[in-house]
Amino acid sequence: MNDKTIANPLAVLFDFDMTVADTASSILTAMNMFAAEMGLREVTSEDLMKAIGLTLEETWMSYWGRCEPEWPDYYRSRYKTQEISGFRPFPDTLPVLAKLRFAGVKTAVVTNRWMARLAVESSGLAGQFDAIVGAEEAERPKPDPDPVLKALAILGVPPESAVLIGDSHLDMLAAVAAGATAIGVSTGGTSPEGLYEAGARSVCGRLGEAMGLIGL
Repeated sequence: MNDKTIANPLAVLFDFDMTVADTASSILTAMNMFAAEMGLREVTSEDLMKAIGLTLEETWMSYWGRCEPEWPDYYRSRYKTQEISGFRPFPDTLPVLAKLRFAGVKTAVVTNRWMARLAVESSGLAGQFDAIVGAEEAERPKPDPDPVLKALAILGVPPESAVLIGDSHLDMLAAVAAGATAIGVSTGGTSPEGLYEAGARSVCGRLGEAMGLIGL
């Protein structure tokens, strides 16, 4: 493993869940309320962390081996408020965003979650990003590069001048495929080794450590 410094990017993109916001416990509560109603097995914390970064449909396939067509809309209408109610930014998040703003670096959230703007707002991060690209805005989810390229087009920044920071191998794969630099944070369900294997240039233990890698 050979961490390298990435100097002076024009834009820094962030995954949302378990990268800028601690969402795990709140998601787990909502998922198990849904599971109980549907007669499905209880989701464990280990199940949850392994699925962080997947689409909702992919997540449920990993939990229960099935996803009925009506489930996503039903879950969003009945349990979304519960899910997002406990979202909180990590301690490093607001200082990192303030530092980037002071330096004139553009920022965006790039996530596979639906209703991403609502999730960002519920986390107390409204107005902190120049762009938010969620599942509704992208034709294909990460690891496809489409969400990353969509965010960069909004920001007006070429991929080679951008960094994507995320906690999942999906984030690293999407960044590399888009031509951006990938930095991993080991706050989610993917190990540092897994992040490197997926293309991370560097891996940090927490978000704030990434700033030293980009010259801030």
